[in-house]
Amino acid sequence: MKIKLNRNTELVLVLALCVIIIAGLFWVNHQFSLNNPGGNDFLLHYMGTRSLIIDNLSPYSDEVAVRIQIAAYGHPAQGIEHELRVAYPLYSIFLFAPFSVISDYEIARAAWMTVLEVALVAMAFLSIKLVGWKPSLAIQGWILLFSLIWYHALRGVINGNAVILVGLLLTAVFSYIKSNHDELAGLLLAITTIKPHLVVLIIPFILVWAVYQKRYKVLAWFVGSMAILISLGLLIIPDWIYQNLWEILKYPGYNSAGTLAAALAEWLPNLEKEFKWGIAI
Repeated sequence: MKIKLNRNTELVLVLALCVIIIAGLFWVNHQFSLNNPGGNDFLLHYMGTRSLIIDNLSPYSDEVAVRIQIAAYGHPAQGIEHELRVAYPLYSIFLFAPFSVISDYEIARAAWMTVLEVALVAMAFLSIKLVGWKPSLAIQGWILLFSLIWYHALRGVINGNAVILVGLLLTAVFSYIKSNHDELAGLLLAITTIKPHLVVLIIPFILVWAVYQKRYKVLAWFVGSMAILISLGLLIIPDWIYQNLWEILKYPGYNSAGTLAAALAEWLPNLEKEFKWGIAI
């Protein structure tokens, strides 16, 4: 005998199942955090934002950097250890603030990991919808599972890297562009700049395309949203742009090679110029 459920009942059951799954993910993440210290990508923004909210200290200050290093290493960074300095734009604190007010780091980290895992599934689901693919339910299930357990997903979740949220935002931008919701596309495109080096190439491409296609709302909402984000940062720390630029300039000095040419040049420094030109060509 089949039991027929009305749509409201089905919705309640689906929401209840989602809550149970998310609660289960949080519990697993909390246990993982307790037994596996780390999450340094999240730690530095958690402490940077927390220092600003609670102690009114600039997240770009040396004092905050030392706090982060002690939390991560047990001592200030030495030798080749990563200095773990905040280099995101100041308005990124609005993303990390809800987690930074949690005094227990392990709980905050578990909550952040849970958000990243939900974002991975949402990005995979949205990507399938974006390209108009209609795989079977079983294939969808395998794709969503893979989106959580492949290397780049696991690494991002364990380290607490906001790159996952930027990926979801970019996917949403393309989805909104496709559905002609240009205002939301421009707004979300501005928010992707919380990690600007990831989108420094794709944003000009999208904006040039928008102008060429006469989709001026994408450009207008991007520029307007950026103006608001930057202004909010200026209200909190008037010279945050200068402080942030200074941190960006210092970043290559303590961060390991981030490009193929730079990595190869560390092995064969005399051929760095040749590597760069060869790869560029």
